[in-house]
Formats: sequence, structure tokens, C-alpha cells
Amino acid sequence: MEQAMDHTLTLAQAKRIAADVRFKDAPRAALLPLRGLLYDSDFLGFLGRFAPKLLRYLRMSQDPPQDHSPKGQDCVLYPHPFPGEAQMRAAYEVATEGFLEYLEAQGYSVVERGAGWVRVYRSSKALLNLETTWHRYMEEAFGFEGLSHRLLPLLNSVRLAGRGISAPKVPVATLEARDFLAAWYLANLLSVRDRLEWRAREIARLEAEVEGTAESREKAKKARDLEKRKQDQEKERGKYAGELKKKWDELEQERKKVAKQRAPSAGPKEAPLAGWALEGLKLGADSLQEFWRWLDPASPKAPPAIRQLATHLPRFGLNARQQLNTAVGNKFTKILEELLRLLSLKTPEVKVPPLMAESPFAFGQRGAGDKAEACYSCGKPLSGGKLKASKLVFSSPSQRLQSGTGQEEPWVCPTCAALALLSPIKPGEGSVLVRVGTYGAPESAKHFARLLTTGTLHVAAGRYLQLNSPSVGGKPLTQAFGRVVYALQALGQEVNPRVLERFSFYLLEGMQEISLPKRALWLSHVLQKAFGSRPDERGEVNRELGEALRYALADLPWHAIYTLARRYGRVADRFALEEGLRRYTTLLEQNTKEVRMNENADLPQRFRDVAGLTGLLYAWVSYVETQVGRGTQEAKRAVVKLLDNLESPGGFLYVAAYDLDSTQARLYEGGGSFFYQEAKRLLQEARAEVKETEDNSGRYLPVAQDDLHRVYTHLAERYQDKRWEGFVYEVRLSLASRFPQYIRMQKEG
Repeated sequence: MEQAMDHTLTLAQAKRIAADVRFKDAPRAALLPLRGLLYDSDFLGFLGRFAPKLLRYLRMSQDPPQDHSPKGQDCVLYPHPFPGEAQMRAAYEVATEGFLEYLEAQGYSVVERGAGWVRVYRSSKALLNLETTWHRYMEEAFGFEGLSHRLLPLLNSVRLAGRGISAPKVPVATLEARDFLAAWYLANLLSVRDRLEWRAREIARLEAEVEGTAESREKAKKARDLEKRKQDQEKERGKYAGELKKKWDELEQERKKVAKQRAPSAGPKEAPLAGWALEGLKLGADSLQEFWRWLDPASPKAPPAIRQLATHLPRFGLNARQQLNTAVGNKFTKILEELLRLLSLKTPEVKVPPLMAESPFAFGQRGAGDKAEACYSCGKPLSGGKLKASKLVFSSPSQRLQSGTGQEEPWVCPTCAALALLSPIKPGEGSVLVRVGTYGAPESAKHFARLLTTGTLHVAAGRYLQLNSPSVGGKPLTQAFGRVVYALQALGQEVNPRVLERFSFYLLEGMQEISLPKRALWLSHVLQKAFGSRPDERGEVNRELGEALRYALADLPWHAIYTLARRYGRVADRFALEEGLRRYTTLLEQNTKEVRMNENADLPQRFRDVAGLTGLLYAWVSYVETQVGRGTQEAKRAVVKLLDNLESPGGFLYVAAYDLDSTQARLYEGGGSFFYQEAKRLLQEARAEVKETEDNSGRYLPVAQDDLHRVYTHLAERYQDKRWEGFVYEVRLSLASRFPQYIRMQKEG
């Protein structure tokens, strides 16, 4: 603990000196005494954005070190409280972390963090205007490139909703954010045109084929296909043409109504849609074909506002072009209207206030109930405007509010709606949200999250991971396994085991935070590696893997191992299993406080005892197997019969005596060092004679009949009454897993 504290203080001091060096308040050589921190990932990440030239200098400099004491001062900043809903919490934290990184890039070092505060160092030659710096950061974050870096990868890779979402009304924080949203909406609208053009080409192809085919059954089939294509085309064209005319009529009625209600002395009110946009809608009401030419940014008939989006459209891939529900006619026109509204804007709609302040944030009192005039996300009053929550804001925008009578979309403030754009965390169908590490030490967690998602369909934002599951049999794995089990499977399969031990992982579900225990994550990794298990095999969901992982979460490791041994009938990597179980034992002992304080309170001890007795019994069962002929039906029958008689040593040895004439068996270390060492420990605890011996096959422990009686007596004192039944059952599962070929044969039989 003291060593960790010293390291934290040294790192903070190095950041202060780096700030002085950057503002020429100290020589570069002042950092050389701290060159040892180059092996620290947190310091490397800091220097990488703070001053890359300093990083190169520290690596290559031959200058003599110089002592320096920081001349600036620390200031404490307070972050805005994070909302409870998982998706918006991630958005707030991503924006806050992004701002802190931006501060460091400007030369202000983040030297310490606490629960609800951050300590920032500024050089004596640097002034910090928090509000100005925040708004510069917002301009960069809400720029087209900023949103392309944050949000676009998600839109291009993850389906937000199976049938698409309606046009989300998002307040524009910058004009570049307006262009980003408009380009996305336009790409979705043009996908409708592309679909109609594709069907027209198919109709032309089928017409040519029908005309060139002689009368036959094949010609009749093609004629039916042609007729169906024509009907679909006519129906879809009529749907969009009708909705465009309906939308134009609605706007005309609204315009006349407003003009009639306005007082004669009142000045003209600025319309939400510009004149060129209204002309386009009128064109759509008259001719669908001309409307598509008007909406095509490559067409000379398109207005300048639409033509300017042409260079942005290639960034939006096929998945991004299908995120909005353009197949429904009225939603198509809503998306179109929102596109035109955005392009009609001349100034931003919202100015996002700073999420960092020099004094703690204070909130006024609000009315009770979720339907009060307060933002459903952050709790602030809705006096500055409000919008309905969409899929971009909440993972589940439809909520049953406390004061409401049914499902509805709650109101959120413009700030929350705008900040939602900055976070690529948008859990859709088949994805789960996982938080890594703690807020107090995010640098390493953020670095890990970025590395994990590189080259995958997963998404990282700060220390949040959005794990996107593949589909098996037309259904996402999150539905087949369950969200918690899928998170356990994905992390166990894809994350380095050392990382599983280093960080804490939490699954976020709504406003709940579900801890994923390190021991369960580790066992997930071990099981998948040892058995070569995949979540989908031969195009089907591996339900046994899901069952095994549920056992891992319930602290039933032997049940988990037995489940997979029974499925596969073999262990693909026995060394990985042995070493994995050894490390699992250590994790159990390190995390005894996490183990439920009921029947599992003795889990670490019981796990080792099961392994030890398994090893001793394995010596006898493998001896019987050898005597009757390994891999035969006789061996299967003998092994199964021994497994059915583990309650007492007398019954077990009586069954073994049918095939043996010896009073002693051998447990070889090469058969499994973990089980060997635990068996040796049990013999010592039971005060049995331990005689390790070696022969041509390696080191072994002689296990006499009397040794089994002693160990059974010793364990029966530790596990009494019903606990003994449960203990023996776990031993049976563990021992059976050592002979997977026979329990597999039993299943097939």
C-alpha cells in the first residue's frame, strides 16, 4: 500500500514538473531524475498527449539530470454529477474525461483524483480560464472530425434497433455537428432511392428474361416473379409519394393557421424550414422522380445546402445508412423534415455548459415523480427547453414513469440530448455495456479498452466497453446466453488473463451495476481455453458453455468443468486446466470477502479439498481402468460403478477390489500437478504417511487403503451432515471430469 502511494506521489510530481517544462518555467533536464516512469503506462499516456517531444527527449537525452521544485499551484475542479442511467452516465463521463485530456493537451496536468473532485496543476506562467477552455473543447468535440472519430464507428458497425430508429431530434451544438447529422440523415434517405433503383433494374432484367424464354414452367415462374416485383415497386413508390404529399399539405395548413393567428402588427416569424427546403417538399408532393433528383447531392438540381454534403456521404457505410427507419412512410417524411430543419439552421441551437467547475455543483429542489418538469437524465429543470428521449440518449428510451400511466418517452434537457452525441456507447440489440476499473485511476483502463476493441466490432469510450455479440441462428448471443453470461464469455475469451486479474469489471444494466467477479472471469477464460470451447459451434449456440458459465458465476466450479467435460468427452489443453485451477484457488483465497456468506463461506477450503480427494481417488480409478483395458466398455462400466460409490472409502474400495488384487495405488505428478499437490496436502493433514517416490514414469505418491480411510475421516469431521452430501457430490463431478471419455460415452449410450 505504501509503495503504491509513493508511486502515485512521484507520478503527480512528474506531471507538475512536465507542466513547468512546457511553459519554460523549468529546464527539460528537470524531468530526467524521473526517467524511470517511462515504464509506467499512465505516465506514457500523459506525455503522449501533453508533450510528445518531451517523451522523445526522455528516451534519448544524455544531459545531466537537474533538480527542480514545481513553481505553479494546484487547483481543485469538481465534475458535474453523473446521471444514473447507464448510457447517459457513460456520455457524461466520456465528455468529462475528454475535457480533462484536452486540458492536459493544453498544458494543465491532472495530478490527483478523488470521489467527486479532480486536482489540476497549472504552471505559474499559465492562466486557466475554465469556461473558455471548455467551449473550445466543445467546438473540437462537436466538430465533424470529432463526431466522425467518436460516433461514426458505432453507426457503421452496430445496429441500434432491429427495424431502425425514427429521426432523433438532437439539438445542434455546432454547425459542423449539424452537417454530420444532416449527412447521416441524407445517407439514410438516399438508401430508399437506391432500393427503388435496384428494383427497377431487377424488373428490367426479368422483363428481358421473360421475353426471351420459350413457353415453359420456368417462364411462368419468372413471370410471377416479375409481377410481384412490379407490385412491390408500385406500392413503395405510392407510399412515399403519398406521404410526401401529406407532409406538404400539413405544412401548408400549419403555415395558414399561424398566419391567421398572428396579429397584424407582429413582424414575420422565422420559419423552421428555409424557402429552398419548402420548395423541395412541394416538388416531392408533385413528382417523386423530380424529388429524388433534387435530393441527390451529385445532381445540378440539388440546392447548395444539400450539394455541400456530397463529400461527407462516403463516410457512412451500409450499416449507418440503414440505422433510421425509412421503410415506414410517415417516419421517412419525419427524417426528411428533420434533415431540412437542420440545414435551415444558421446558428447552433444549444450551448453546452461546462461539466467542470471550481466549486461543487448545486441543484435546486424539484417536484416529486419522474413526470415533474425536470430532465429525466440529469434532474435539472426543463426551463431551457426539452426534447423526447431517443435511442441516441437512452438505451431504452421508452420508460414507465413513476407518475405516469403507461410506457412513454421521458423529457430530457437539450444539454443531455447534445452530450449523447459525444459518446459512441449506444447499446443496441445484442450488445452489453461494461465499465472497467475505477474512476480514480482511469488511464490504464482507458488504454486497455482501446487496445481490446482495436480490430473488433466492440466499441470503447473512456473506460467503458460496449461488447457487441455476434448472431447465431438469427439471434444475438446476448439473448441466447443472457447479458451477464455473454459479458463473462466475451471477456473471458478476448481479454488477456493478466488483465482479468488487474481490473474490476462491472456490467451496467439500466441504473444497476453488476459486478463480474475476477474468479468467475478467470474461470471463464480457463474453461474456454482448456476445452477449446466456442460460443457458437457448427452454426448453433453452445448452450453447455452458457450453462458452465452460469455455474462459474454461482461459484460452482466443479459443476462448470463437468458440464463441458460431458459435452466434449476430452480436455483439449490439460496443462491450461491444471494451471488455471491453481490460479483460481489463489483468487478464491484473495477474494473471500466477495464470496457469499452462506453455504459458500468455506469455498476456498472446500475447493482445495475436493481437488485433493479427487487426486487420491483418481489414483485408484486409473489403476482399475488400466487393469480392465483403457478405452473399453468394461473400463467405462468399472469407472461409472466407482463414481457411484464415493460416499465411504469402504464402499469404494470394495468395488475396486473386483478388478484389483493390490492394497495400494499410485498418483503420478505428471497426471496433474495441481491435484497431486492438493492430495499430498490432504495426506499430511490426515496424518497419513507421505512417501514420495520416483520411477521411470516420474514422481508419484503411494496411496494405500488406510490412507483413504484416514483422509475420509478427516474430511467428514470438516463437512458434516448435509454438507458431506454436497461435498461428495462435488468430488463425484470432479472425478468424473478426469475421465471425460467415459461420461461422454455414457451420454451417447
